[in-house]
Parts: sequence; structure tokens; C-alpha cells
Amino acid sequence: MKKSNLVTLLSLCFIIVAVILFMFLWKTPSASSGTETDSSFEASTSTIEMSTTEDITTQPKGDISMDDALFIGDSRTVGLMEYAGIDGADYFCTVGMSVYNIHKKPVSVPNVGKVTLTELLNSKKYGKIYTMLGINEVGYKFSSTVEKYSELIEFIKDKQPNAVIFIQANLHVSKSRSDSDKVVNNTAINGLNAELAKLADGKSKFYLDANILFDDKTGALSSDKSEDSTHLYAKYYKEWGEWIIKQTASLIGEG
Repeated sequence: MKKSNLVTLLSLCFIIVAVILFMFLWKTPSASSGTETDSSFEASTSTIEMSTTEDITTQPKGDISMDDALFIGDSRTVGLMEYAGIDGADYFCTVGMSVYNIHKKPVSVPNVGKVTLTELLNSKKYGKIYTMLGINEVGYKFSSTVEKYSELIEFIKDKQPNAVIFIQANLHVSKSRSDSDKVVNNTAINGLNAELAKLADGKSKFYLDANILFDDKTGALSSDKSEDSTHLYAKYYKEWGEWIIKQTASLIGEG
């Protein structure tokens, strides 16, 4: 091959290689631009993850936990324990319980054992405590019952200073029983409930009146919601329990 032809060929190869290298370098992003792209992606991913986490962990008010709740009461509260399905709550209740005998005998508390009220309040911490007593006390001297109830609330507050106390109104009896019973009647129940409402302060003690759920147009327990004119049918305890949770959430919502 002539020397001139070899020089021409080498020159042509050099030009081709130079063109290829130029095109390759021109299309490849710099190291700094690649870092910026990755950082931008990570930032947007973190924003999505944070938003998703907040949506999952924010608890709706209606789903307030009852794991730290204690219900204290008589046979109506026994009904709540058996039929309301309030998960996680403790129940210190028995048929015939009143403000006059509540400290006298131990009670079998599910998942805890047989304890007195003092022993229970000394052994566990509660965030919410619900009381419902009075139907068994209406035959006693009215002023004494109110005084005893007030002492009970103060006793609970002393034992559980960080708990919110919910004083529940006594449920009415049916019109037929109220009209025929000289002791257990809605006039007496309403009088007691009015005094119990005064024990609430709207801060750490609240008054809850579930009679709006079960009363008829006369202001008595609807006859179709009770077999014995005093206690609810089992299916209505669940409604009552759901109402308690919603009211609790609206007053002290944890969400």
C-alpha cells in the first residue's frame, strides 16, 4: 500500500473514533446531575411515605380505645359487660350493687380476679372510669344517697387522679312500672339523675345520659326494649356500648 493511501486511511479512522467519542461524551450525564436526580427521587419518596404513615396512624375519634376503661355499676352494667362487646374494658359490677354496699364485698372482675373496689383501683391504672348506680338506692333517703354518690366519685378520683370519670344517668323504667311502683319510678330516677349531673365539672368528670336512646315519647323506657320494664333486651346493650364510645371520643377524643 502506498504511503499516501495509508496516511489517508489512518486519518479517516482517527476522525471516526473522534466523532464516536464526542457523541458518547455529549449524551452521558455528569456525576453531579445524576446525584441531583437521585436526591430528588428520595425526597419525593420520603414525602409519600410520611403522608401514608400519618394516614394510617391517625386514629379516628370514633375508634377511641377502651383498653384503659373501667365500668362500675349494678345489674344494668352487668348487661353492658355481657352484651355490649366493649373490648378491653374491666367491669366491677354485680346485681344489687349500690353506693351503700360498694365497698363491702369483693367482686369477680373478669381477667383480674375477686377483688374489692379499693384493691382494684390500687392495682391498676385507668384512663376512663364509668359509674352507673342509683336504681337500687331510690328507696333510701334521697340526700344520703346523693352524699354517698359524691363520696364515691371523690374516692375514685383520689385513687385514680389521672382518670376521666363518666357519671352515667340511671336508665328509666317503663311507664307501666313507673306508674305502679311507689319506690322505683321515673320521678325518683329523674330527681337522682339531676343531682348526679351536678357532680360533673366538664373537665375530668362528665355526665352521660343514654336515656335518649331508649325512651318513648312519654320519657319512660320503651316497653318494646325491655322484657321486665327495667332492663334492656340484650341487643340494645350493644347500641348503648357504641353510644358510650362515641360520646367518650367526642368529649376526650384521643385521635
